[in-house]
Amino acid sequence: MQNRKEYLKHLLHERNWKQEERDWLLQYLNENDLTTLKEIAGDAYNADLFMEEPLLEREVSERLLQRIHERIASRQLSVVKTGNKWLRPWKVAAAAAVILLAGIGYLNVIKKPVKQMVFVAEKQRKTLKLPDGSLVYLEPGSTLKYTGNFGKEERTVALTGEAFFEVQHNAVNPFIVASSLINTTVLGTSFNMEARNGGEARVVVLTGMVQVHANDSKDNKAQEVILTANKRVVYNSTTHQLQMSDAPDDARFYAQKQQGRFIYDGAELIKVVNDLQRYYNINVTVEEKLQHCAFYGDVNTVDDLEKALTLIAVSLNAKITKDSSGTGYLISGGNCR
Repeated sequence: MQNRKEYLKHLLHERNWKQEERDWLLQYLNENDLTTLKEIAGDAYNADLFMEEPLLEREVSERLLQRIHERIASRQLSVVKTGNKWLRPWKVAAAAAVILLAGIGYLNVIKKPVKQMVFVAEKQRKTLKLPDGSLVYLEPGSTLKYTGNFGKEERTVALTGEAFFEVQHNAVNPFIVASSLINTTVLGTSFNMEARNGGEARVVVLTGMVQVHANDSKDNKAQEVILTANKRVVYNSTTHQLQMSDAPDDARFYAQKQQGRFIYDGAELIKVVNDLQRYYNINVTVEEKLQHCAFYGDVNTVDDLEKALTLIAVSLNAKITKDSSGTGYLISGGNCR
């Protein structure tokens, strides 16, 4: 038999259960620990955010599951007869919750429509203020979604692309950023998350602490890491691994980008150019003899790349030319001062 979680998922997607499947489910519902069922409900909710029409509200499922736990704890002795089986009332409630979570219409449950908010940054960066006061800076080509009940009993958003988050502290309701590869959970912090439709997803923390969970870990083993300031984690969908490392340069880059100005006080030119390449998404090559020259100056993010490169060229008496491909730039000549 498959592991418990996978078998439960199988049952929830089957419309007609065999007798042995019904017996197995009732035996599972007779246990005190319904953690696996809660995990499936959470996974279903996060996946639901990526759909055009969400199927259920997390608050509804959590309320039902809480009632299940309460009824199990009370261990009522009264019974209800269904078919040729005698069931306790909490089993009936549990079975109803399972059916609701699966989206199966056995009980003709009427699903309450949930409004979904969708924000897209097409060609320019977009700043969003969420209902809880948290700020999101969406990068071009990125999409953010959340349901209309955001901030009431939960704070979950779905991200496709890249965004920088400044999250308002809330010790009761964690802030969750869901994506196809990883989920990031925080209480209050600032971090950058990139989760495009590719083989990698990454998170860089500037302040505070976050927990990153891999949605598709190898061998179905849950993978989670805790990140603090100046740390980075990268998830690779090929290896199914989360790799954590120190990332002070990444943290500095994102912090200065949000401030709208890159400030350099003697930084090596190669590091300055790396920042510019990341921000403007254009290739810039530096002649080897200039790569370790110290650069002093500020680059305003509202300036175009050529203006920033001209500032560098003047400080080193160098020249800026188009590279052989015509799509990038070359910094050459001049000397360190």
